[in-house]
Amino acid sequence: MLSFVLTHLPDNWDTNVSYKTSTVFEVILCRSKNAGEYESVESMFYGANISQISRVQNPFQYGRYMLRREMLNSTYENTVFHAVHKDDLNTALKFNCDYRRYSRKREGIYENSQHPMFYNSFSDLINKIIHPISDINVLVLKIMTKAPKTQCDYYIQYVVEF
Repeated sequence: MLSFVLTHLPDNWDTNVSYKTSTVFEVILCRSKNAGEYESVESMFYGANISQISRVQNPFQYGRYMLRREMLNSTYENTVFHAVHKDDLNTALKFNCDYRRYSRKREGIYENSQHPMFYNSFSDLINKIIHPISDINVLVLKIMTKAPKTQCDYYIQYVVEF
């Protein structure tokens, strides 16, 4: 499956990457080298003071997403935002936002939920977080449904640090 996914990657992914030592590869975007992509992500944050934007390249999550999308014959796709405490960033990247594994989650917020809290905009997210903005990272995800049923219904595109 990996070889198939690697031949059908998003156009903006770096191809000179080996996924043998790690399944998740982060590419730090810089304003000069990745100008269009950087500015596109930056514009979603309404002038917030961003210190770094990283593209997340995880062919396993992306492959599961594409297989599920094809299985459902889904054409719907949206961008959503998910806040994660800096202490939980690696967990979120490794386990596709599995909030049950987070060590710094807000008590009660996930009480009756099967999936992480996604927000349609950065402003929606910023109004709901309890941690200071300096203590969180915001994950930008692609999602194929308004009500995700599995972790295959979304994948992480970017990590934004403040």
